[in-house]
Amino acid sequence: MHAVAPYLVEVKDERQQPQDVWKFYKNETLHGVLLDYYKSNRGRYQASSSQTNRMFMVSRVCMGSDESVCGSYQTGQHGFESDIYSLTKKKITHKRQVDEADMMPFNFAFYMPKNAPRAQRARALLLLGRFNTLGVRHITIPHLQAYFKNRFPDFSLSINRVVPRVVLETMLAQGTLKTIRLIKKGLPKDVADALSEGDRDRVQDVELVIHSKKRTHFQDVDWLLQAISGKTSPTDVVTVKSFPHDAIKLEIRVDGNTRTVDLGNTGKLSSNIEIPSVKLDANGHPNMKSWLAEADVLATDIVDSWGAGKHRWQSQP
Repeated sequence: MHAVAPYLVEVKDERQQPQDVWKFYKNETLHGVLLDYYKSNRGRYQASSSQTNRMFMVSRVCMGSDESVCGSYQTGQHGFESDIYSLTKKKITHKRQVDEADMMPFNFAFYMPKNAPRAQRARALLLLGRFNTLGVRHITIPHLQAYFKNRFPDFSLSINRVVPRVVLETMLAQGTLKTIRLIKKGLPKDVADALSEGDRDRVQDVELVIHSKKRTHFQDVDWLLQAISGKTSPTDVVTVKSFPHDAIKLEIRVDGNTRTVDLGNTGKLSSNIEIPSVKLDANGHPNMKSWLAEADVLATDIVDSWGAGKHRWQSQP
């Protein structure tokens, strides 16, 4: 499952006051600083400063646009051995060594609205790619923040998750809630009894799906926004005694496309947005042009909800 995680990006002074990202120190802009950082670090393998046995590399810097900076990371973990099995050859084809890391690609895109009211120019948006449960924020972003602090000692680069309520409000303002999925990891006993013993081990999770009728949608969503604002765990946002779930996914129809917002695991509400329609390359990872097209649309919706006006990005790979 491929998704993106949205982050609020701010340049703050020593008093922790957000600054105009298009002019925060003399004539410096966040857009220019990000380009300098990613271009100077492209192709350089680095150890993560916050994650043991993890490393990363800026593998690609895209053309982006005048108001966006985009590219790809590769990240991997080392420190252990493992056998690599080939499904085609049906045998072990490689033994991974302790000093080897499997480097996986993750895309990123920064968006900085320029032609916006001054107050809105103090905010930028970062979309980071995710794959299943894997992300790169804690592996890569501390290095960027350290670079920024070293270059501008009187300023800091703040990067924090966009809260789930903001993501939901953005999606619901543009679309309609069609489906609520309650997800239980593993196999409940009453369901297990209906399966053969051999099939029980093949079950990953079980879903209770609540669909709206055709040509209708769920109109009362205030309860959902209020629950999330209270930092409620997913198990308490919707409670079904007969189905104690671990996570919630909401399917929202926006401009003819279905957006899936993953509210995360028990006790840890997140705001990951699934992008199931993204095209994959032969290696099984998102095609950059397709991923950027999805990210541009999401950025338009989120930034518009900030009051920064309608920005339609066309980031180039």
